[in-house]
Amino acid sequence: DTFLAPVPDGIDIPRIKAPTGQWKDSLFSFFSAGFCSPHLWCALCCTQIALGQVMTRMQLTWIGEPGPWMTTRTTFKVVVWLVISYTIYESALQLAEIAEEESNPYSNVSPFLPIFKTLGNVLFWFWFLYALCKTRESVRARYSIPEQNCEGCEDLVCATFCSCCSIAQMARHTGDFDNYPSSCCTDTGLPKGSPLAV
Repeated sequence: DTFLAPVPDGIDIPRIKAPTGQWKDSLFSFFSAGFCSPHLWCALCCTQIALGQVMTRMQLTWIGEPGPWMTTRTTFKVVVWLVISYTIYESALQLAEIAEEESNPYSNVSPFLPIFKTLGNVLFWFWFLYALCKTRESVRARYSIPEQNCEGCEDLVCATFCSCCSIAQMARHTGDFDNYPSSCCTDTGLPKGSPLAV
């Protein structure tokens, strides 16, 4: 079991104070940290990578669930390897399909290639939606944020229909971009040495 305890007043360690009870800003407040904010462009262009950063920042596993530090410290790396593996898998199947069509243009493509492509797509997107739902659920639980719309399935609806918006919102909520600017190339999406959210 994990629990939260307040940090005593006498201890002066830098920490990011995220609001509780409500989101820092709305789901569609894309530009609240600026148009050129790295977290925004990472969420738009490298959605799964941005999710990995939020998961690492929140000390979640690669499937979006809380876990021990030894497991969660490598979450970002696991997510990056999942994305790289999926990209290589898809590219290899695409190249195999092209090579098969070029070698024998008058025959049908092997039925196994589309099956493997579909299976890879379904598995990758199932992982992504599940991990995003669990991460959003964990963020809401940690900061006591109730569901506001679609009671009982808000996390699934946000993950399915607005994944990049949802990830950007979680990144803004768990980061203090005024004091610690966002970064695309770190495990947490914050500069090295930045405190984690409380």
